Parts: sequence; C-alpha cells; structure tokens
Amino acid sequence: MSAPILDLHSLPAMPATLLRAAIPFGKSRGRATLPALTLRAHGCRASPVLLERYRAACGFDADGFLPLTYPQVLATPLHLQLLGQPDFPYSVLGTVHVRNRIQQHRRLPDTAALTVACRFDGQREVPAGHEFDIETRVEAQETGELLWQAVSTMLRRHADRKDKDGARKAPPPEDTRFTSSRPAPWNIPADTGRRYARASGDFNPIHLTAVTAKPFGFPRAIAHGMWTLARCVAELGEAAQADALQLDCDFKKPLFLPSRVTFQTAREPAGVAFRVLSEEGKPHLVGRLG
Repeated sequence: MSAPILDLHSLPAMPATLLRAAIPFGKSRGRATLPALTLRAHGCRASPVLLERYRAACGFDADGFLPLTYPQVLATPLHLQLLGQPDFPYSVLGTVHVRNRIQQHRRLPDTAALTVACRFDGQREVPAGHEFDIETRVEAQETGELLWQAVSTMLRRHADRKDKDGARKAPPPEDTRFTSSRPAPWNIPADTGRRYARASGDFNPIHLTAVTAKPFGFPRAIAHGMWTLARCVAELGEAAQADALQLDCDFKKPLFLPSRVTFQTAREPAGVAFRVLSEEGKPHLVGRLG
C-alpha cells in the first residue's frame, strides 16, 4: 500500500513551520516508526529577491539558472513540516544533518514552475544513534519531468554516547587525495548565518548569534551546513554548471562563526573532490562533484 500524499498549493510559511518543528511532540527510546506521508507542493518558484540574496550569501553568479544546491532551499519548508508531524518520533532540536546527496538531471531555469515533494525514506541504527533519510524530488510542473532529487541524512544521537564517543574517537587518516592541492583560505564573517537565513528562511537560532546558540550547547553561532556546501559549489565554478551532476557531501564538524578555513580540491577521473578544513586541519565538510 502506497503512502498517502498531502498536496499543497504553496510552500508552508517558514517561521510557523520552524516553530512547530521545534516543539518536542515526543521522544523515542528505541527504533521508532517514521510517518508514512509524502508532502507535495505545486507551483513552486524561486523568489527573485530571495534568490539574489542566496547568490550573494553563497558566492554564485547570476546566469539564468538555479544554483545546484538551491532546490534544497525550496524544499526546506516541506522538510520542516515533515519533522513537525505529530507522529514524528524524535525531537527536532538536536537532530544533526550528517550527509547529503544531490542528483541533478537538468539545470533548472530561475523562473521555472516546479512541483516539490518529500518523504521519509528509511532509517537505521548506527553507533552514534539513529539515522533517517528525507528524500526530495523536484519535477517540472507542466510535464512532470524529474529534474532534481536529493537524499538528506539526519542523525539523532544517543544521549549517553556523546562523551564516550568523543573520548574513544581516533583522528582520521590523512586524505591523500588532497596532498598536492593548492589551498584557498576563506575568511567567514560572523554574520554569515544571518545572511543565509535571510536568503533561505532558515532562522534556526544556532546559526544566528552567540547569544541564541548558547542555549543549545554552542559557544558561538555555527554556519548552516547547506551554506558551507553551497559556498563550495560556487567556488567550483564551471564544474557545477553542467546539466547532469551528482553532488555528495559529509558534514563532519560544526563551523563556528566567525572562522578562518581552508578550501581544497582534488581532481578525480570522473569529477572533483573537495573539502573545507579548520585552522587545526580538521575537516568541516568533505564532498565530491561528478
């Protein structure tokens, strides 16, 4: 039996959706069932004002097409509405975005009318806690052609594993792909989270200021993971402007604001690997575009 589909004629409003998702409806002590529901919004278009802000915040040039990472911004209100369902078993606060896979089949024009759908797509237990996936599909509204799809992997950590994992974890081996890479230093200003929030609508308090981040255990605001990924894609230039592309990334370590980081790339036979390193040489993000 297929999962029910809830059709919407517009994307949910971000402030109210973010607030509802933050309310802890319930918590799971074991493997819990995710809601079997697909949310689908019709007539979605990029706001020219918000798109201009997004390009400015992430470093993209205007070329008539949506940046590779932008459809995820359009889908974020649907993700939050899924996470805010009364029968969603976990508290959204403390849920961490750990991986993302994007597959673009054809570039999306700035003015395209789109249908955006998302649903939960499985979960698994891992040493750190429970992972679950959110699948997103973006189609041309008139033809139904699949243009873009993504899987966002989220983690709910075991409450009693955080300190133990940190104490036992050995440093990862050096990634030899980047041995001959020419490093590019980035200075990331303190207002990066606020600028990205004004473009994306994601005003999660952990990204805004030190004052709003501290109640959630962060000494300073941290950059949105999808901002860091988008900034990398913008830096890759023409390599990210083809029609058919696959983008994979692992979010490794919070990027505190402000920060100085290093961006590196490594050519591969069928694409390019990239990463963002802290001043201490620890990865914030590792990805691949091909």
